[in-house]
Amino acid sequence: MPKSFQGISWFLDLTSVPRRQDPKASLLDSGSPLRCDSSMRSFILIANVILHGLALIQTHGEAKDDPRRFVKDFEKFAQLDKDNPPTAKNLTLFTGSSTIRRWTTLSRDFSGIPVLNRGFGGSQLNQVLHHFDDLFPRYKPTTIVLYCGENDLWHGKSVNNVLGDFNSLVRRIRKPLPETRLIYLSCKPSPKRMSKWKTYERFNAQVEKICKQDPLLTFVDTSPILLGPDGKPAPGIWDKDELHLNQAGYARLTKLLAPLLSPK
Repeated sequence: MPKSFQGISWFLDLTSVPRRQDPKASLLDSGSPLRCDSSMRSFILIANVILHGLALIQTHGEAKDDPRRFVKDFEKFAQLDKDNPPTAKNLTLFTGSSTIRRWTTLSRDFSGIPVLNRGFGGSQLNQVLHHFDDLFPRYKPTTIVLYCGENDLWHGKSVNNVLGDFNSLVRRIRKPLPETRLIYLSCKPSPKRMSKWKTYERFNAQVEKICKQDPLLTFVDTSPILLGPDGKPAPGIWDKDELHLNQAGYARLTKLLAPLLSPK
């Protein structure tokens, strides 16, 4: 059980004892355990439900963050590589979370350049780091387009924590791929997650500062093409889940990225 719940658990263990047979007896009896009347037992039952609910929530959050969560995805990638080895030079690798994974029209949208989609939906930056060798040294891209960080923040990680993972990723890429460009797509303002938009904006601003200090890093602000004049998510560009882009949304993203990926 998480340490934060152990104190509550101790209290529940202490009070969850059989009812006294003598109804006139005091709740506190010298030399004997704490006894509970019916109202206390009701409280204990409710507290137990809350306690176990909180434990399940924390466990769920930890599962989202598990570095091994996408092992099967990378097994599928390995099989795809075996069936159709990506041998193109000057490869542009798209990777990150579901905004990349669901971009099924990449090859058509950027028909003039060799592209490879290795997005894995729901991913966080620590999971990109965990699968580093299966992504970057493996494909040796000349350009990387990354969308990742939104899920990290949505599931409760701090801006500084996610920035630390971003910086770690940049440093690791530099060792095997010292001349590879990294294009970072900013966290998007989807209707479903607008409650976190201020947090996303703070994170985006910090990543932009980092990118301005390195000529091989490019920050792409997606908010101008995804927000309307009123500062709210633009209509008509979101999937039914109000989290992911639809084809109209990807068309805007393609237009935004095209000048950065056009063959020189």
